Amino acid sequence: MIDARELARGVIVTAFAPESADFAGCVLFARDGESIEGARACSDAARAGARIPPIVAIDQEGGRVARLRRGVESLPSMMALGATRDVDLARRAGEATAHDLRRAGCTLDFAPVLDLAIEPANVVIGTRAFGSDPEFVAQMGSAFARGLRSGGITPTFKHVPGHGSTNVDSHLALPYVRASKATLEARDFVPFARCASDDAAMMASHVVVESLDPAHPASLSRAVLHDLLRESWGFTGVAFTDCMQMDAIARGIGTVEGVCAAIAAGADCVLISHDVSLARACVDALAERVADGRVRGERLREAYDRVVRLRRSGSAPLAVDAVSPHRGLGSEIALRAVTLVRGSAHARANETIVVSFEGELFDGAGGRLDVPSLAAHAPAAREVRASLAPEARERDALVATVRDSKRRALMLSRRAHLYPEQLLAIDALLEIDPNALVVSAREPFDIPSMPRARNVLATYGDDAVALAALAEVIFGKIPARGLLPVHFPG
Repeated sequence: MIDARELARGVIVTAFAPESADFAGCVLFARDGESIEGARACSDAARAGARIPPIVAIDQEGGRVARLRRGVESLPSMMALGATRDVDLARRAGEATAHDLRRAGCTLDFAPVLDLAIEPANVVIGTRAFGSDPEFVAQMGSAFARGLRSGGITPTFKHVPGHGSTNVDSHLALPYVRASKATLEARDFVPFARCASDDAAMMASHVVVESLDPAHPASLSRAVLHDLLRESWGFTGVAFTDCMQMDAIARGIGTVEGVCAAIAAGADCVLISHDVSLARACVDALAERVADGRVRGERLREAYDRVVRLRRSGSAPLAVDAVSPHRGLGSEIALRAVTLVRGSAHARANETIVVSFEGELFDGAGGRLDVPSLAAHAPAAREVRASLAPEARERDALVATVRDSKRRALMLSRRAHLYPEQLLAIDALLEIDPNALVVSAREPFDIPSMPRARNVLATYGDDAVALAALAEVIFGKIPARGLLPVHFPG
């Protein structure tokens, strides 16, 4: 007979550390090594001596959310993949990702994202979404998941039942979705309901869906985890929570109480991504609540058994130097994604000055990323960098620099629809150079805010592979073939 404490350890995936071996598994981050070799050393250590193979999980979505960045196929964002409108390409992207994750010794990917890109102010999902059309997102997400599975990696559909219509980041606070149930059933829920028959794994969000349960976030809600996920959608796999150390939980109910509430409500596996000692405190609390009847022993055993089945289904690692079946796929996707919204896409590098509006770039887990340079892919071009929200003095200096250069401006906007100062700078540059090019370098929701721009493109990301593709289109005069994967509000 397995005691409650062992059952509790078996429903927690925690940060990688030597003492994490007792748990259901670990989740790898860039801090554990951005290379295949670094991640493989961690995964091998996690497996060593384990009685049941552990879950070795990772967030490898593509674009800015990619923990492995060295020695892997660099994929652009899932919104870029959506702009190709190619379902088979999504499957191949899943296969390429699975190949690299198997080389790293992982068994499960916290991907694909099935949230919809429908709220322009949502920056936590943004380009991580395939697009805004529910049926299309379901098709692309299902194809990416098929590719992962065929490559031996378990996919995890996230963030149930939808994080795309919020304007609050659950890493920082508790978001609320106030749309009616009928609206959500026709929109946000659709991709998850379509993919629920793939019974491997889903991840619940820390989002309160008021029409289902106004008192609890989805990750702690029986109405979501049982009534919707199990009863309505027929899901039979493992229900993960998002990280229980995110502020939506930690600053509310608290991580320890939240873990107990999540398991009681119907979650099967909880994530504690940063602190193994906190995970141990959660084990103690779960065991105590089983002993005093606040958490049913049968519920904990059900969760444990589901997680064990998932652990036993994991694939063995591939050789670190195994050759990818899809070399160059990331560049192919990025090139096919570049979208010409209106006007002309082409320019001469030696006649161009790149104006790059930049801020800090984050990886979705609080880590900072370097912002790549477009001019690095076109040395004949000049480049000037500006802040995301340039005040009047910086704006005037920017205009003077472009005017004095006697070059055509190519502006990389970054969420200008959220930064009025950036829009003012773009408008001022268009005033002196009406034929300038404007590229929406992240979510394309900037585009409706720039009606004066004659030449407008979108890339759905500003990682190196996306900017290399943009340079090929603009300076190499390759046709822009992408199609907008989102609908603009109004």
